[in-house]
Amino acid sequence: MDQNLNEYRRWLDQLLDKGQTVQVPVHGMSMFPILMPRDTVQIRRIKWENLNPGQVLVFECEGKWIAHRLIAVNQQEKSLLTRGDGLPAPDKPIMAEKVKGVIVKIIKTRSPFAWTINTSFDRFMVFAGPLSGKVFWFLGRVVSWGLRVWN
Repeated sequence: MDQNLNEYRRWLDQLLDKGQTVQVPVHGMSMFPILMPRDTVQIRRIKWENLNPGQVLVFECEGKWIAHRLIAVNQQEKSLLTRGDGLPAPDKPIMAEKVKGVIVKIIKTRSPFAWTINTSFDRFMVFAGPLSGKVFWFLGRVVSWGLRVWN
């Protein structure tokens, strides 16, 4: 399984390197309520100079691809501070080379709609995150429990 997953990620990396947009499923609750399990996201590469707080990035951390909101850019160290909207605290800083891309579209599983991301609402979440993260974390646990019960 790990070998297949690694091959899949290498293939996604190659497509992103060619300038293509890739589509992948979401599995966790760390970005609740923006992203939910079974949603699908579209990712495209992004240049360092185009990174802005509020964007939802996909980056590699401990062998996993994670989608979290960018909350600060450290130009000197070329590092980024991120946080899941549904988490109470920020992540450890990540280095720029770990970024796979930025989420450009969300396709909701339980809805016929898709929408673009990284709007003014997403920039607002950078400032609201310290408070909303705790609220979303709690609500995410309740929703996660409900999904397990009803599925």
